[in-house]
Amino acid sequence: MKSIIKSGIFILSIFLFSNFSAQSKTETYRVEGNCGMCKDNIETAAKADKNVETATWDKKSKVLTVTYKTANVTSSTVLKNVADAGYDNQAFRAANKKYSSLEECCQYKRPDNSSKMSADCDPNKVCKLK
Repeated sequence: MKSIIKSGIFILSIFLFSNFSAQSKTETYRVEGNCGMCKDNIETAAKADKNVETATWDKKSKVLTVTYKTANVTSSTVLKNVADAGYDNQAFRAANKKYSSLEECCQYKRPDNSSKMSADCDPNKVCKLK
């Protein structure tokens, strides 16, 4: 009987630990884009990491809502993946080459963020904004 109780406590401990260690977080980010194709590209890029559970971009508000497992991924990882796909966001500016390769309908008006980029930023690479 004692071994059954100990086994039950052990299994319950594992269950509780796994639920706490795999906590999810939902955040919203500003991501530039224009159309339905942008929506597909942005959401696919955001979900490139298997620990991102959901990603939904709203064309009208230009807001990306992402839910991810906090133990395995960060918001920077998600936003870098989006910038790697060619879409500027609140943390990263997409490389000029990536932005230029987007379909014409996806090329949004880009503000000159050069003053916000770090000094060592190469415009042909994804740049972290200050």
